[in-house]
Amino acid sequence: MRSYRNRWNILTALLLISLPSFSQQADALSLSRKVADKIIADTRFEWKWVLQKEELGMQVIDFRFLSLKEKENAYALRKMEVKKDTIIRFGITAAGNIKVWINKKLAWQQQEGASLNPVEEAYNRFRFDHYFTVPLKKGISELLIAYENSAANPVIFLRPVTMAGDLEPSVAPLAQWTYAGPFRQQGNTPLQSIQPYYKNDGKVLNWQTAPQRFLPELVIDSQAAYQRDPYADWQYSHGTMVWSILALEKETKDNRYLPFVKKYAGFILDNYDYIKWQYDSLYAWRGSYHRIFRRTMLDDAGAPALSFAGLYVDEKDEAIGKFLEPLLDYVSTKQVRLQDSTFCRPEPEEFTVWADDLFMSVPFLIRMAKATGEKKYMEDAVRQVIQFRKYLLNPQTGLYKHGWFSRTGQQSVAYWGRANGWVVWATAELLDWLPTNHPAYKKILEAFRQHITSLVKYQDSDGFWHQVLTRPESYKETSCTAMFALAMARGVRKGWLNKSFKQPALKAWSAVAGKIDANGVVHGICRGTEIGLDEQFYFDRKTIDNDPRGLGAVITAGLEIAKLP
Repeated sequence: MRSYRNRWNILTALLLISLPSFSQQADALSLSRKVADKIIADTRFEWKWVLQKEELGMQVIDFRFLSLKEKENAYALRKMEVKKDTIIRFGITAAGNIKVWINKKLAWQQQEGASLNPVEEAYNRFRFDHYFTVPLKKGISELLIAYENSAANPVIFLRPVTMAGDLEPSVAPLAQWTYAGPFRQQGNTPLQSIQPYYKNDGKVLNWQTAPQRFLPELVIDSQAAYQRDPYADWQYSHGTMVWSILALEKETKDNRYLPFVKKYAGFILDNYDYIKWQYDSLYAWRGSYHRIFRRTMLDDAGAPALSFAGLYVDEKDEAIGKFLEPLLDYVSTKQVRLQDSTFCRPEPEEFTVWADDLFMSVPFLIRMAKATGEKKYMEDAVRQVIQFRKYLLNPQTGLYKHGWFSRTGQQSVAYWGRANGWVVWATAELLDWLPTNHPAYKKILEAFRQHITSLVKYQDSDGFWHQVLTRPESYKETSCTAMFALAMARGVRKGWLNKSFKQPALKAWSAVAGKIDANGVVHGICRGTEIGLDEQFYFDRKTIDNDPRGLGAVITAGLEIAKLP
């Protein structure tokens, strides 16, 4: 009898010990739903009208409103403040016969020539067709542009730029561009002198500004927890967030989630033709949905499209497939790569490998491989996982650095938490879709196991990981903790990891759950982060409540924890 009671007591104790984990797993799904419900409540698929403003320091000299006929001339005038004696470099892209005068001296001219818009190569960094330099004195300078109409598009793009292509900070434009024209005869024109009005070909011409334009802009709900930009917009973070809600629908069968995902996709598709025209013809390069057409980095084309790719795999909707074509083409054939085909970026310097880009590309590529039947996309995903490890892994710590610089052949300084999160999540996605008989499967599985094993060594006693993984004095960060939790939980469930990793996964989820408040708002998410030149840069990055850069990971982590065996 005593032996029986002892066994019963032991069994009871074991059950009591395991009850918190059962409760935690049951609560995980409800917390994921709470976060998703808050996102849905805060998302508005509505427009408001805003006055188009000059952006990025780009001078758009647009003569179209003058309706110039062939061989008619027009002029544009503006003043600018030069902050110090210096030599200013200007980038210019234009078509037609152009002359640029600065302080009454001819600075640049072009005879004919055809051109497209300047190309944004990286964030706020443009490539122009031509460049010229002008020595300027501190003070106010006058800029006059003469344009002779031809068959070309009568728009000129002008920007003071550094050698790297960024906006030159020593120059500030004043007031607005004013225009005079059309001039049909030579003689009394602004080239002779700047006057209040001119008589030309029997007409009086005065200076005028271009008509103001109003653009539709996505609405941010006044009660939304996140106010920086609208959840309905197109960004890698938003795409990942909506994609996670699609996964939540598959797990819960809740009839609110799929309609939300389809509404997100449908709103973009319904407005696609207009927003493309707005981007291409009104030069609204920071308008709503501009990243769909900018396509200068994987942030614009891969991860943002995950919910579309997920829908396309499930339903093969023709409109979604057509929408995805240019995005897939960009990722597959136009994204900048190293010579060995590893994805890279032109910032902060040319040919830099970013850990973030593994997630920006791999989950999208593997879904498009499934949707199209094209194995080359899966092979590209495999290549990226293997080669990112080559460039970014530090074998001493088993962790990934945030970046690698081609110029020096050196890694960046910090083991940023979310950078490692993007890597381990992307690798888990690949393992989920890659056939186990693929020649690289075992290599990728071993890389995943080694990365997870190394990460656990840096987990804090309360379940969190830190903003800089190797620096416990940096703050505890929610998004990377969620990413590590979801990767470990999926690894245990799929048999990629042994069951000993269940406890650190549960501990991580407990930490994340503590950052979700009663309204479904997630706290402690690091804002968007460039590759820093020192660790202090990462220490100083602010956290933002309900930043979408972490919401997809939090929802997915809850799903994976709930499914743990």
